[in-house]
Amino acid sequence: MRYIMAKIHGTSGSTQHLLKGTKAINGEKLATLDEITHFHNNYETILAETESTVQQQQDQVIFSLGNDEVRLSNQLQDSIARRTEEVDGNLDEINTKIKKTENVFWFLGYKVQYWIAVKLRSHRIHSSCSHITRELHTVKSRKASLITNKPYLIKNACDNVVNNQKFITENISFLIGAQGEEVVINALSQLSDEFHVLNDVNLEFDRAIYWKEQDEYIETCQIDHIVIGPTGIFLVETKNWKTSDIETKSDKLIWQVNRSSLALWFYLKDFYRKGENPKIRKVIVSVQGSHHGQRLGKYIDVISSYQLCRYITERRNILSENEIKKLIEIITRRN
Repeated sequence: MRYIMAKIHGTSGSTQHLLKGTKAINGEKLATLDEITHFHNNYETILAETESTVQQQQDQVIFSLGNDEVRLSNQLQDSIARRTEEVDGNLDEINTKIKKTENVFWFLGYKVQYWIAVKLRSHRIHSSCSHITRELHTVKSRKASLITNKPYLIKNACDNVVNNQKFITENISFLIGAQGEEVVINALSQLSDEFHVLNDVNLEFDRAIYWKEQDEYIETCQIDHIVIGPTGIFLVETKNWKTSDIETKSDKLIWQVNRSSLALWFYLKDFYRKGENPKIRKVIVSVQGSHHGQRLGKYIDVISSYQLCRYITERRNILSENEIKKLIEIITRRN
């Protein structure tokens, strides 16, 4: 009995697009489709929570800096008081020596010492506390800067929320597509580990290939999913559309799938002898359902996500393990 879990390569292209286009909110980036969907559905609540959270965070930091400021101020005052007592005590000692000495030379020497000590009194008191003074200055500057910048920090965090919602709304088709692609990826993951699922495959050609049927050139091509396993190669395009849209937009879908199939065939052909390219089965997964036996053109099957695994597995085996490995290496070498 084999382990039931296909080997998944890559993620949904639509999900990647959405994740790349959104900004971090209060230092945290949206990381999954579920997080994007939750954000989109709860935008107003998240906006209010973000404003409140950032304000509380800034207030806490400012409060903490205020405590540090008080602590350092007290520490500085205590240090100055102790050092003042030491320095003034030294002055008193010199002054006592001046009063007691009867030697003129010693008297003059003590006078000079006293004069120098008076001149350096302030420096000697404060120099020993300079590290506390610098730290206190840093804390005060940071606190003042945070107080000044707090409204801008809150606005910036809220702007990121607003801009994320705007981006998702403007790219709502990608969100709908991503939700469909994730459904398909989850369905395909139920295949056995003999199968590989390649998501968001991007093919690039050094020289554009000519599509004679459409009289156009193909330089790049993006494919939602490619499934490779014992039963062959399956080019899978996901559409999270109404069933009626699949039919009304059939010409566009046929063009898209045939274009992808041709691009994949060209991408593989240099690695096989003429006429030995593995056959590519073309299938559209209609996430919102499909009609029994539905097809677009002669060779494009339209099925639901629930039918997908059975559609792939209920065929005879045509690829060996080495052939599967070869195909994976060819397609993933630049993906």
